[in-house]
Amino acid sequence: MTKPEEYAPYRIPHKLILMYLALFGMLLLASCSLIPPVQEMSNARQSLQAAKSAGAEVHDSKRFSEAKALLDLASEKIDSGEYTEARELALRARSIAIKSRQVAIIKQ
Repeated sequence: MTKPEEYAPYRIPHKLILMYLALFGMLLLASCSLIPPVQEMSNARQSLQAAKSAGAEVHDSKRFSEAKALLDLASEKIDSGEYTEARELALRARSIAIKSRQVAIIKQ
């Protein structure tokens, strides 16, 4: 007759689980900087186009130009493989373009 301990399920040590979770987290963070920010760039371009359609080039030219410059810089960063910076620039460009559109609508 065998002892019940022989059939006990294998238990994974807590330290091993934590190590795998930390490794997974690091890989997830690293993958964010390896993928070009295609969606963020598209959103920024659409916001800039919406601002232009609302007359932001005339009614809020300073902010509109800033958003366009940020989007151009984000595009350069993508070309050089600096995806994290490109993502941040595209998000800022989108935010500024949205504000510029709002100002243009109010001033019309």
